[in-house]
Amino acid sequence: MSTQTLGALTPDTHFGHLEDRLIRDFATVGAESVHDLVERERARFTDAPIQAFVPILVERAVRAALGSRPLT
Repeated sequence: MSTQTLGALTPDTHFGHLEDRLIRDFATVGAESVHDLVERERARFTDAPIQAFVPILVERAVRAALGSRPLT
């Protein structure tokens, strides 16, 4: 069993895990829509001076956007 520390994960790995969680939590939305939202929010932080917090901020923004959508 392999474990990784937070520092050992690449940004793409962080966002991959993030998307997986969001797709699981918002299954009715669809993977492509979740991916699009993650990429849109991620782009907002491209020039952020501290990148370590970007995945957290992106997750919060996407969850807020998806939580505000009506369930269909």
